[in-house]
Amino acid sequence: MKVLLVFLMLAAGAFASCDKDPEGTNEKLYVASCKPGDPLVVNSIAITNNDGSTDYPVNVDATLNLLLNFTNTANQAFPDLTIDAGIDRYTDIFGICSWIGIPTFGLTSGLNACSFGDTNICPLKVGITVVKDVIDLSQFKEIINILSASEPYRLTLTFKSGGKEVSCYTVEARIVKG
Repeated sequence: MKVLLVFLMLAAGAFASCDKDPEGTNEKLYVASCKPGDPLVVNSIAITNNDGSTDYPVNVDATLNLLLNFTNTANQAFPDLTIDAGIDRYTDIFGICSWIGIPTFGLTSGLNACSFGDTNICPLKVGITVVKDVIDLSQFKEIINILSASEPYRLTLTFKSGGKEVSCYTVEARIVKG
């Protein structure tokens, strides 16, 4: 009888859902440094649709406009920048809500972080940089197709220069498609 009771409790937990989204992602985009003290500091970030609206959740099937204001607080310029992006899904597994990694098979590794639209920010000088860019996620369609619009996602963006990590940020959001 005890075994049956434990089994039923585990089974119920396996099909439960997370009641609360992490860091308020049910209402807005969340951005945070992985390691405070990193030399790249995000001052502000805005993502808008082509018509200028800031609808949330983020529509991953549409072209997005990025306005990013950040500061290089290092004592040096970075000659080049790449991004490795990890993707995690916030979901319930056996009654425990946690981030679960989604394999990207290298599609989100070594991305050029210097070129934004018509602007090349490298070498990235010390001080404030403002980036305006149009983001077309169609190159990641294989990954987007497996994402569910019912759960929050987290991007872990690791910035590297000369192959060495210089900064890391997480961006958490809910998504919609179509």
